[in-house]
Amino acid sequence: MIREVIRFEPMKTSFEPTDKQQLYIRQPLGVYYARLYSEGKTKWVSLGTNVKAVAKIELAKLLQTHGSVHRAKSSVKNGVATIGQLADIYLRDVDLDTDLKPKSKKYRRTTIECLFRSWPELKERIPAKVSEAECRQWASKYHSDFSATLYNNTVDSLRHIFGVAVDKGLIARNPAITVSKVQVPQKKLELPSAEQFRQIVACIRGGGTAASQGCGDLVEFLAYSGCRISEAIAVRWQDIDFEKSRIYVAPGKNSQSRHVPILGAMAGLLERIAATPRWVRSEKRRDGDYVISVTKCEETLTNACAKVGAHRITHHDLRHLFATRCIESGVDIPTVSRFLGHRDGGALAMKTYGHLRDEHSQAMAAKVTF
Repeated sequence: MIREVIRFEPMKTSFEPTDKQQLYIRQPLGVYYARLYSEGKTKWVSLGTNVKAVAKIELAKLLQTHGSVHRAKSSVKNGVATIGQLADIYLRDVDLDTDLKPKSKKYRRTTIECLFRSWPELKERIPAKVSEAECRQWASKYHSDFSATLYNNTVDSLRHIFGVAVDKGLIARNPAITVSKVQVPQKKLELPSAEQFRQIVACIRGGGTAASQGCGDLVEFLAYSGCRISEAIAVRWQDIDFEKSRIYVAPGKNSQSRHVPILGAMAGLLERIAATPRWVRSEKRRDGDYVISVTKCEETLTNACAKVGAHRITHHDLRHLFATRCIESGVDIPTVSRFLGHRDGGALAMKTYGHLRDEHSQAMAAKVTF
């Protein structure tokens, strides 16, 4: 029996102080935040953890960066700021960017660390003294030490740092703008066939543990919705609109909410979940009325793939499986892109799945007769 649809209402949260100055906990999420002040305004920065001991360590790192920024600003005024100090200013802006997730902020710090490890003398250099030729020499010498993705993102960070120098009037032109990026090898998608997918789900559901049905639900939900794992586990029953046959997906990676259609397979899954309540380990999750009872199942998924002889797939590969099945069924790529929550009009989806569209078109063309 289908549950009654409840009108979606955004969760209300509040910041509660702790015994540590500038450290707050956001309730009812339980995530720790730092309260910072920038240009006379309060800024809440997520520390990306619900463990207080870890939050204190992350807060100390954050405050250290902000202390460095004050010194850097003084150097900027005097026209003697170093690349290292400009990097501190850039990272401060990253910390205060509410559109970035903690994981993304941490990754950007990693790119800065990689930059200065690969070009250690750069940190104490004055931006006006760094030439375009030196930036290209660094790129030529060190790009082989990074993966293509990390190298490209490190180049982006280098450009951002010099961009701060341009914005502050320390230089007129960004010397890193001429540094070329490298092509990122596209991951080969090795997805299960329809029959293999059914076998994988059956294997997971037959696992015999208290969480087996919940893991099976998660795998199917990801495959039938195209949601990211973080989006899928956040869906509540009040987000399911059976009347309009769609699911509300809260703002995720791109900070935008969206709706995904309830496919026939998804409708059947939701009916089964509603008819037979699942075991939920977390009381907080149980009280939140979430559709999915577990938050991850990658190990179980890996084991099931091995048992049925399928290539190993991950949570994210199920998102690819959704897109692939949609395209193979004749859904156009711009529409699939909207289902996935992309904001580029289909450019990324075309790059990733364009060959599927071509294969589908050729298969359809082969059926045409005169």
